[in-house]
Amino acid sequence: MIFQKFLKNPIFKSFFIFSVFRAIYGFFIVIFAYYFSRELSLNVYETGIIFIFSIFLSRIGYRAFKNKLNL
Repeated sequence: MIFQKFLKNPIFKSFFIFSVFRAIYGFFIVIFAYYFSRELSLNVYETGIIFIFSIFLSRIGYRAFKNKLNL
C-alpha cells in the first residue's frame, strides 16, 4: 500500500507522529485553558500566558516522546 511506503520514510513518519501529537496535545491544552480561565476568572491576557507556556511545554514533551520512539 501507499501508506506503508510513506511510513517507511523517516521524515514522513516523524511528521505524522508530530501531527498526531500536536492534535491530541492541542485539544487537551484548550480544555485545560478553558477550565482554568472559568474557574479562576482569568482574562484574555492571563489565558494567553497559559498558551505561551504550553508552547514551551509541548516542545519539551515532544522531544521526550521523540527520543522514546527513536524518531
